[in-house]
Amino acid sequence: MKPKKDKKSMTLKEKIIENINVIVSAYAIAFVIRLLLIEAYQIPSQSMVPSLLVKDILMVEKVSFGTYVPILAWKLPGFTTPKRNDVIVFISPEWKSPGFAKELISILSLSLINLDNTFDTPKNLVKRLVAIPGDRLSMSNRVLRLNNIDMKTDYISTSRQIVYDRMMKMGYMDFDLYQENDGNKNRIVQRLYGDINLKKDEVYKFDEIYVPKKGDVICLTNINNFYKNLISYLIERESGKVLTISNGNIYLEGEQIVQWKTRYNYYFAMGDNRDWSQDCRYFGFIPENKIFGKPLFRYFPFTRLGFNVNEKEKSVRNKNFY
Repeated sequence: MKPKKDKKSMTLKEKIIENINVIVSAYAIAFVIRLLLIEAYQIPSQSMVPSLLVKDILMVEKVSFGTYVPILAWKLPGFTTPKRNDVIVFISPEWKSPGFAKELISILSLSLINLDNTFDTPKNLVKRLVAIPGDRLSMSNRVLRLNNIDMKTDYISTSRQIVYDRMMKMGYMDFDLYQENDGNKNRIVQRLYGDINLKKDEVYKFDEIYVPKKGDVICLTNINNFYKNLISYLIERESGKVLTISNGNIYLEGEQIVQWKTRYNYYFAMGDNRDWSQDCRYFGFIPENKIFGKPLFRYFPFTRLGFNVNEKEKSVRNKNFY
């Protein structure tokens, strides 16, 4: 083994080679850590206010639930499963790859050149789990009902907040803050201020749905329209085939189907900003193989530094989230 040369005695060529080796080694370490262990994410929308604000930066750990390997679309095994009230990071069920080249560039550039996760085609989402496989869930007058029990919901205060569009400030709106309890844990959620027209819109209400477990045989007849839409998304994604609904019946590539056996465990997540969140009410259930991380700590802004990303009742009372 040759003794390592002192830098002073190195030629210019040797110094360049050594520096390249150091850079390559550092990049390789960073690449593996980011791919398999932890990764930073910035919150781009206000769907998780008040717990997570626009422009918050989180360090997300990927070991617990098992990381997702891009391009290969592999899900590595984790050592635990998501639980109700967890804030999770997942691949949007409606996200479609922009192509091998763009995904590869995003991965190799450590997302400095981000071509597969944009405002128009969001890939990685952060939401809160409100129901797990086997649960039954409904929503009436903006109050959730889990497994035939209404979630205790207590008013806290009203908060004036900046409204964003693509991380640009657009104005101010008022929101009502509530503490919601699912039987085990509390969380702070918010709704648009005051009384609103509670239309037949899944933002405000939906009939009971069942969150499928792996191997469940789902009957596709005599189910409510909201649940039918969610199951339709599930079937299309599992089968990779075109699905249509006509006269209340479901057709897969022209052939009517009356039941479906699910291939995965599924989860239902919503944003804490209930009236302003694109979540499972719109894009359907989240399969277990798309969930890959949860917040480890928030490190920016420094005034919000901490390992617990969940706001508490005391901290949000009479507070404006700017």
